[in-house]
Amino acid sequence: MNTESRDTPHPADRPLGFWLRATDALISREVDAALAAHDADRREWMVLNVLAGEVDARGFRERLARKPKMLRHLADRGLIAREGDDWTLTAEGRARRDLLAETVTGIRARVAGAVSPEDYRTTIASLEAIARELGFSEEDPRPWREGPRHPRHRFGLRPFGPGEPRPGEGGGPGPRFGGNPHHGFRGAGPRPDADAV
Repeated sequence: MNTESRDTPHPADRPLGFWLRATDALISREVDAALAAHDADRREWMVLNVLAGEVDARGFRERLARKPKMLRHLADRGLIAREGDDWTLTAEGRARRDLLAETVTGIRARVAGAVSPEDYRTTIASLEAIARELGFSEEDPRPWREGPRHPRHRFGLRPFGPGEPRPGEGGGPGPRFGGNPHHGFRGAGPRPDADAV
């Protein structure tokens, strides 16, 4: 008997949530690795984007002002400088942001290029339709930031539904630590890779 065909579910047999989680985890892994190759991380990428005006951060600047440790680190590296009551990118900081942006854009191209342009547009349109059916609105474009949380969410672990294999049981990528679903930014602003990829 072919044990592989018996033990490995057909892709269509896996629920939508499985593929959403798997794709999210794998994109996150690629972004983390790409940034690490430039000795950067998500927090640096996020801060540089915010200070460059590339991200609508909904008060993220104010939170940075209250906890300026990361800003001091970037200032010590010559990437940002104080201008009055605000911070701005230096020439070195803008070059750094542009380099990281090019890196993340490469991942975006890989994701989009995995299927035909028509299939990619259909996928995005389908996910949007599902989200709107479940209550998505432009007034609350990041619904994952609200609502009751499973106890395991505190540590970036996600619960698994009935019948869904867990990591180590054929369930694909395992849970991530570091503030999922915001990937290292819990309570500190929008998720950087959500709009980047």
